[in-house]
Amino acid sequence: MKRRLFLLSAVFLMSGWLNAYSIGPNNFYKTIRSKRVVLVKFWASWCAPCSILKPEFEKAKKIIGNRALLVEYNIDLGGDVLRRYQVKRIPTMILFVNGKEVERSISVLGYQDIVDWVLGYVPVN
Repeated sequence: MKRRLFLLSAVFLMSGWLNAYSIGPNNFYKTIRSKRVVLVKFWASWCAPCSILKPEFEKAKKIIGNRALLVEYNIDLGGDVLRRYQVKRIPTMILFVNGKEVERSISVLGYQDIVDWVLGYVPVN
């Protein structure tokens, strides 16, 4: 059974159905301290605006590639993260640089707006 679930997960990942990198309370702080700029999208499966934002976020993620890290945090997982960062509405996106919040958005943005926003914080080499 475990092998079957693993194979099914691998098929979904390869097909792009589960393209987003998901984080939770256990790896949130380690993730935002990445050496790259990190954009965290807080969402829930029952949130209609989150469903609208999802394809825009995914498209932005493909364009940005490895220049920054775009991740998702399902608020239904709970954790002190929601209190600490005062996530009261979803979708909320918070941009982190060196583990510190630099900006946030509580609206549905188009993919180009997300790309421009995130890359505005990525150092030019």
